[in-house]
Amino acid sequence: MKHITEEDVRANLKMGPLMDLLEDSFMEYGEGHAESSARDRIFTGSGVLNSMPASIQKYGIAGSKIYYANPENSKFVVIIFRENDPENYFVIDAGFLGQMRTAALPGMVSRKILKERKDIDFLLIGSGLQAETQLEAMAIALNLEKGSIYSRSTDHAKKFIEKMEKKLSLDLKIEESRKNISKYNVINTVTNTKEPIIDHTNVPNTYHMNLVGANLPNRREVSGEVMRLSDLVVVEHAEQAMKESVEIQDVMGQDKLIELKAFIREGMPTTERSIFKTMGIGLEDIVAGYMVLKNMDLL
Repeated sequence: MKHITEEDVRANLKMGPLMDLLEDSFMEYGEGHAESSARDRIFTGSGVLNSMPASIQKYGIAGSKIYYANPENSKFVVIIFRENDPENYFVIDAGFLGQMRTAALPGMVSRKILKERKDIDFLLIGSGLQAETQLEAMAIALNLEKGSIYSRSTDHAKKFIEKMEKKLSLDLKIEESRKNISKYNVINTVTNTKEPIIDHTNVPNTYHMNLVGANLPNRREVSGEVMRLSDLVVVEHAEQAMKESVEIQDVMGQDKLIELKAFIREGMPTTERSIFKTMGIGLEDIVAGYMVLKNMDLL
């Protein structure tokens, strides 16, 4: 067994190549050459144990993301087995890894949906830790030069902008009003809100949205009206999304709902109002771990 630290992950996992590798892995998934199960949650007396198993034949690996969280703390690891040598396995610290893959997926999906569009008005809703990599991924995917940040804390948004302008060389500004959300046509939400931020009063006429927060049934970032208004809704794993997302429950069973593996394999349908709801599946984590191990010359 070899332990891969957070420092190892930070040094060997980069956003652009990760988006490319994830796209390839979902193509393999769509072709039937990869598997990924819905998240399993076991509630203990003080927290929750989560496991997310997956495998992919092309890379010769199988494994699982496993994490335990309670109100005070959490720990994330990814375990990867080589199919031809399971005795020599890897345990990867996966805090930053999870942050990266959570952002790389919306970036990858957005660049496929939006392609070469230049008329992009981008809004990031949220200014926490996950928002940092969300902004990085969208900047790479869409060649952004500017964007806006909406946050419930203006002071926090100012600090976020100061940090990210230096890191990414972007021109960023604060969006102070929820009413103005309707001005933007590409929106990432990364919040833990229980009440929708976007509803019929501020939804844009045309849009692509990446819904990143709210992976519990008692949370939602957009209203049921917005979900039903959308022409296309993409999810990674329909079974998991149905269990964990009230937003997906709004449209479950409708033709507009498609799994990401089918979306990648079959191509982009015509749409003016699209949503990608990312919940996270184990395939993404083991693929990100695979990239780290390859870059460390361990595979």
